[in-house]
Amino acid sequence: MKTSFKLTLCVLLGISTNALASDCSALKACDKKICEINNQLSMAKSDNNQYKIDGLNKALKYTTEYCTIDGLRDDIQDKIDDAMEDIEDYQSDLNEAKSDNKMDKVDKYQRKIEQKNEKISMLKLELADLN
Repeated sequence: MKTSFKLTLCVLLGISTNALASDCSALKACDKKICEINNQLSMAKSDNNQYKIDGLNKALKYTTEYCTIDGLRDDIQDKIDDAMEDIEDYQSDLNEAKSDNKMDKVDKYQRKIEQKNEKISMLKLELADLN
């Protein structure tokens, strides 16, 4: 898969992590994913974390070779589906906590449901951005 000239130039010139991070927000789909991996790779190199460097190099190679928009859509949809399942579980736990009158548990499950709903909203925005 070809990466954008802008991304390649940023990586080759070794622009700072902050500048590179802001550059990633302007990118889309696979180019954005590659840019984000390069950001993490730069941080791992600055931290001298060889284990993370090795893993990120492997992720970068895989992403560069196999990343597709359809694949990204599927991944995001899977995350949305997983979050929806979690909400169903939390809702069941919430109902049980309410029936047992355990207010601390009620608050806990309400927070978890809110967090998952926020995550779903963010994922839906990401999904819409791919279209």
